[in-house]
Amino acid sequence: MKKQLLSIFAALTIGSVVAQTPSPSWTISQNTNFSITAAGVRFLDVVDANVVWLTGYDGFAANRNYNWFSRTINGGTSYNSGNIFPDTNTFQLGNIEGIDANTAWVSAFKKVTSNQGVIYRTTNGGTTWTNMTPAPMFTATSSFANFVSFLTPSVGIAQGDPVNGEYEIWRTTDGGTSWTPVPGANIPNPAAGEFAIINLYCKEGTSNFWFGTNAGRVYRSTDAGLNWNVSNLVPTGTGTVTEVAFASATHGMAYVVTAGQSFSVFSTTDGGVNWTATNSTNPNIGRNDICGIPGTNNFASVGAGTGNQIISYTTNNGLTWTDWGSTNLQYLCIDFANGFTGWAGSFSNQTNPAQEGIWKYNGVTFNSVFTLPVNICKSASDVTVSPTNNSVGAPPVTFSWSAVPAGVLFSSTTASVPVITFSALGSYTVSLTVTNGTGVSSTSSRVVNILSCGTPTASFNIPATVCNNAAFTFTNTSTGVPVPNISIVTSAGIGATVSAIANNTATIRFALPGVYSITAVASSISGTTSLTQSITVLDCRPTANFALNSSTAACIDPNDLNSTITLTTSNSSTGNTPLAYLWTVTPSVGVTVTNFGAANKTIELTQVGSYTVTLVASNTSGPSVPAVRVYNAILCVTNIDENKNSLNNLNVFPNPAHDQLNILLPTAGDVYKVKLTNVVGSVVYEEKTVKGGKETMSINLTNKAKGIYFLTVESNNGKAIKKIVIE
Repeated sequence: MKKQLLSIFAALTIGSVVAQTPSPSWTISQNTNFSITAAGVRFLDVVDANVVWLTGYDGFAANRNYNWFSRTINGGTSYNSGNIFPDTNTFQLGNIEGIDANTAWVSAFKKVTSNQGVIYRTTNGGTTWTNMTPAPMFTATSSFANFVSFLTPSVGIAQGDPVNGEYEIWRTTDGGTSWTPVPGANIPNPAAGEFAIINLYCKEGTSNFWFGTNAGRVYRSTDAGLNWNVSNLVPTGTGTVTEVAFASATHGMAYVVTAGQSFSVFSTTDGGVNWTATNSTNPNIGRNDICGIPGTNNFASVGAGTGNQIISYTTNNGLTWTDWGSTNLQYLCIDFANGFTGWAGSFSNQTNPAQEGIWKYNGVTFNSVFTLPVNICKSASDVTVSPTNNSVGAPPVTFSWSAVPAGVLFSSTTASVPVITFSALGSYTVSLTVTNGTGVSSTSSRVVNILSCGTPTASFNIPATVCNNAAFTFTNTSTGVPVPNISIVTSAGIGATVSAIANNTATIRFALPGVYSITAVASSISGTTSLTQSITVLDCRPTANFALNSSTAACIDPNDLNSTITLTTSNSSTGNTPLAYLWTVTPSVGVTVTNFGAANKTIELTQVGSYTVTLVASNTSGPSVPAVRVYNAILCVTNIDENKNSLNNLNVFPNPAHDQLNILLPTAGDVYKVKLTNVVGSVVYEEKTVKGGKETMSINLTNKAKGIYFLTVESNNGKAIKKIVIE
């Protein structure tokens, strides 16, 4: 069963009343407007400096199910609360995410069975909530709704657990009106027993997204959920990722907890491709929640419960943590709108529900925010650039600019926006320290590459011909300074699947045969060029072919219960590495099929009849045209006229016959049954009340096809079978 993140450390209930002292940087106490005392904030989403959405729970009974939400649109001056679902027995919330002051989304899973789920949306500030779940979403019994999130008001992701060996991830590009599943081929396969966790995700900008799993892995997408990669923080299955947060597209942090509750902290500076263990023992780390602080590379954390009642921050990816300074306050979750506006969820007062519940940041620690181009072309002796300074803090503030290595000139190192001059090629780190009137300072840095630029040249390698539905490798060989970004465009439209480029390679797959063009566009600050090549996509479906060989009897004796025809197939199918064979035998009654290999079968027939054996060979390109063989199991003629009975002297003439067959029935007074069948056992003539007495009985053969037939004459005294030829 999925665990709420808030219960991982089992310390999120209210204890005895003790004296509480808020941090000097978190002295603004606000009330979430829940109706009970000790109401805790379970999920928190800060949209901007004015809008915050959150959900609540009972701090005296953390496992009791509620679907409360609360919202502020005026920076927390007031909150409005309500219920998302009409009852508390059907669904349990997985996350909440706000889009704006009126629009928010929630995910939820079934409370009783702890599986499947739904996504709901409000567009009127929570007055009403509408089910936006498409029919196939989260309906499999192994599915589980973990979260719904939007990178833009239009582009969203809904994520669930693996179904049939593939993670269930859905995307929308129209604000949630319609949803499309992400193909399993675009998502790395889950490990054995792996699943994602509710509310355990992070987004950055309009394209970067991450989520963690119980297998110690973090999945990431850089194209708004179209394609995914995965990285291990610990060996697969040895720990659970309990928190993941990013302050920018590159700088992120994550927590991992093992089954024995061992706690580890990891950081990344390349967007989650690689993770490094950092300081996990610092007592100032809040284990309950962590968030990135927008506009910086800094992170904030909060903790609750015995030994971890803390709110803190790090400016160096978790190497050191600074306690903001509070006493006996339990912080449950934290989120920032920007470098100087944030909220930390807590509990409302234990005796007065109209007091406390959430704390707002009023410090000015994080206010050093500026931007510079990452790459700058140098075509003259010097190149100049001016930064964009977005630093904010309570005035008065002072600025101090610096750069390493030497060789960088500032028009003023204390100006808000200086002119920066670079005289030599190389990589430089530019830093800005902002200090307020109380001496609190913040520093941020940006790396700038001064390059001798060259126009990019688009170049790539692809095979001349490929098979449809077979993935092939696109190898980027483009050149330029700085290294250009590459985008791939094909003429196949929706019939092509193109992966993201990693290590200068991408995989492409065309669904249908044809001749297509592939264009690579190489772009950088030095310009843009493109190259187009053609590729022929062949229909590589195999050709099915086989023969049937009868290894035993050629007929079936109805008087012998063990009489069978055993056939073996000799498969001679050709094509591009067939991967699978599908055999069918019709009719199936009286047929036993034994599989002694993927390519061939043993077929045993126990009844007379005409059988159709069909083979379809398949490979990556698709199934072949069926190969069909017909086999006739005929009736055996045994012991004809050898029975010691009254039919020993049965006289049939002429044989071969043409238009008429005459039968001289031997014994007067007997009643005979006369039947004529073809070689596959079909009855072509039958008479059941023929009296004997040396009289001749005639059968009209005018409409009978030429061939071999079997005449059966039977009475109470015996039975005879004769082979008849009609010419």
